[in-house]
Amino acid sequence: MENLLKENSLLKMRGHFYALNCGRVINEERERYTLEIDGEETIAVLSGKLRHNALTRSELPTVGDYVDVLMLPGDSIGKIERVKERKSKLVRKLAGEYAGEQLLGANVDIVFLLNSLNRDLNLRRIERYLVMIRDGGIKPILILTKNDLVTEDVTNQFLKQIQTITKVDQVLSISIEKGESIDEVRNLIQPGQTIALLGSSGVGKSTLTNALLGCDHQVVQEIGAHADRGKHTTTSRTLLKLPNGAFLMDTPGIREIQLWEGEGGFENSFLDVLELEKRCKFSNCRHQNDQGCAIQSAIERGELEAARLKSFLKIEKEQSFMEKKSQAKTSKHLKEIWKKRSREYRR
Repeated sequence: MENLLKENSLLKMRGHFYALNCGRVINEERERYTLEIDGEETIAVLSGKLRHNALTRSELPTVGDYVDVLMLPGDSIGKIERVKERKSKLVRKLAGEYAGEQLLGANVDIVFLLNSLNRDLNLRRIERYLVMIRDGGIKPILILTKNDLVTEDVTNQFLKQIQTITKVDQVLSISIEKGESIDEVRNLIQPGQTIALLGSSGVGKSTLTNALLGCDHQVVQEIGAHADRGKHTTTSRTLLKLPNGAFLMDTPGIREIQLWEGEGGFENSFLDVLELEKRCKFSNCRHQNDQGCAIQSAIERGELEAARLKSFLKIEKEQSFMEKKSQAKTSKHLKEIWKKRSREYRR
């Protein structure tokens, strides 16, 4: 991060050169951005050129991005001229039928994926989260919260189930309210890193944020008593600076996880199924009632859950569909670029 913030560049405008400052987006509200530049907060908006050249929303800044900003003498609001290359991104498909990506954050090192042990643990949902996180080139760490509301046997049962569905570098079981294992979570965060919190509403993201910050920054609401459904506490994404110099990104609860075009997250989350797939008798095996299907044989032997295969096939189909949509969108994108350049050339 420090190296990026020192990389200032120049902008030529009306025959003069102006120095651009490098800042980081820590908050966005309706295309009005709060940036951190040299330890100070600055408000900035998009430059006309950046807005004009962006063909998709994902080409505009998001929380966590490093950007080049023009601050003219006497101006209190900066203009974002360009977005620097992202080393990682947290992205999902936009909700609904529109085939577009929604950026949840950029330049994230680790995602703490929170799941409540109090009737909110859904293995299939965890699988989808892990695919999304790994697709963005980010390391996932699974944190099971509210272990004070269930027995130790229930916690151990969930831990055992999780290990059967995927390989996660680390899984923690904690009680934020009682302060159990909070120091263990803190020790996972190194100075300069960016950590994002993901999970459904009411699983304890805001409570964990307050614990890591050491103050009540976020309002806390409990999971609904009747349906065990969480209430939205965080309504926008914000980067918060932790005492050790790391950044923490709290995000609103996600109720719909639609995956965007993948880059390895799917494969890394279903290594066990893919390994079995190699043993199938036929390369075009559909893993249903096909002769010589190694996956179905593993299910019959109790080595693989049928629900995991169902999840595998569903996500594989989604990823294939989104890949085709993405290719069509890329082709359209290139045509738009050509049209813009042609119009500019004729002027």
